[in-house]
Amino acid sequence: MPRKTDSEQTKAKAKAVSTSLRNLRRQFGKRMVETLLKSPTLMEDIDKIREAGVRIRLVDGPCRAYYDRKKRTIYIGRWCPRNYKLISIAHEFVHALVKPTLDPIPGKTGRQEFIDRCLEEETEAIVHEIEIVKELIKAGTPVDPKELEWLKRYRRGGRKAIRKALEKTITSTTGEDYPEYYGSWYDEIVPPAQRLP
Repeated sequence: MPRKTDSEQTKAKAKAVSTSLRNLRRQFGKRMVETLLKSPTLMEDIDKIREAGVRIRLVDGPCRAYYDRKKRTIYIGRWCPRNYKLISIAHEFVHALVKPTLDPIPGKTGRQEFIDRCLEEETEAIVHEIEIVKELIKAGTPVDPKELEWLKRYRRGGRKAIRKALEKTITSTTGEDYPEYYGSWYDEIVPPAQRLP
């Protein structure tokens, strides 16, 4: 099979991006895609999500976002504000492709080790979403006050401040604080006889 020329590869990529944007427009609306185009980093994320075969789906119910590893799908609450949806795509992109959370290994992974690793992965996701927030602000797009708080915290103390704040932050999916949430995840997977501190 002959290899595609650079021109053919460029055309194929442009067609794939166009299809991806059309799908997002159908799912999320024209205004969301217009806002998406203001963030070069998020456009790259969407491209990588598409290339990796990860899907993005709206779900009914409260405003929340999460990545389902088994279904390779990012779910975002239908009733979330537009810019929150965009920032959530960036956040869940990290969980899906950059720093996927791996289950603890019974008898090998300690509970605190697992919680700490998960908090670091969550920190990475928030630091990434802060990059999107900066781009949206630079483009003159209004941003959710919660996202502005993460940005302010990051400017004051960097990753360390984000990590510390996460220890007291409530998850959007279960209503638990993050250490409790990750501890429950550990307890659910690791049988009591194989748990390590």
